[in-house]
Amino acid sequence: MSANSYTVINPDSVSPLVLTCEHASAKIPAAYNNLGLPDSAFQTHIARDFGCAELTAALAGALNCTAFLGNWSRLLIDLNRREEEAELIVQTSDGIAVPGNRNLNAEEKEYRLSSFYRPYHQAIEDKLTALRQLNKKPRLFSIHAFTPQLQGGKFRPWNAGILFLEPTPLSRSLLARLSALPGLKTEANQPYDLRQYKTGSSVIHGAENHLDNALIEIRDSEFADIEQGVKNWCSYLLPALR
Repeated sequence: MSANSYTVINPDSVSPLVLTCEHASAKIPAAYNNLGLPDSAFQTHIARDFGCAELTAALAGALNCTAFLGNWSRLLIDLNRREEEAELIVQTSDGIAVPGNRNLNAEEKEYRLSSFYRPYHQAIEDKLTALRQLNKKPRLFSIHAFTPQLQGGKFRPWNAGILFLEPTPLSRSLLARLSALPGLKTEANQPYDLRQYKTGSSVIHGAENHLDNALIEIRDSEFADIEQGVKNWCSYLLPALR
């Protein structure tokens, strides 16, 4: 099972830039019977970050860098959380109950960690170690999307946010680039403040290893047309990532 927990693009690249996309997929292993949810739930933001898998793959191809993409839905286990966090395996998401995640015993939680979560994070750590052994200083960039409005919440006006625990060269470069583009509203640590949550791959593998890092949150309506959205965001991001 562990071999199927993630997809890696350009595994042998020696580029110091490493991309991660934790919420790339809406898939659930067949044995879990959709966690008791209807198929329609897996077409929504609670299951995956719309457009991010395609964008990550396009960036990895253009930059010839390594990228890691999670193969299973965040509803099964959230790769962008720490093992000890309550939201690692959610019982509700944006007001929708997830029956298959209720009353999990310790054995099931450990199974999901060992089968779906830890292999992904170990693969990232192994890649960063390999780059260091080549005297490369890795840079980590995580790609995510947010829904324009949660149930009962306020509209989120940003096209994108650049998230960081502490400002880094990469986060500064990305924020400067995106903020200068006309028609885009981009702010630091929106719609989530990473300095408050202190979680996710960019923190666990990046900031806590004293590596240059950043996380982008793109409003998923930017990918209403996937092909055009990916083309747009490649043009926005590539100059800063290069």
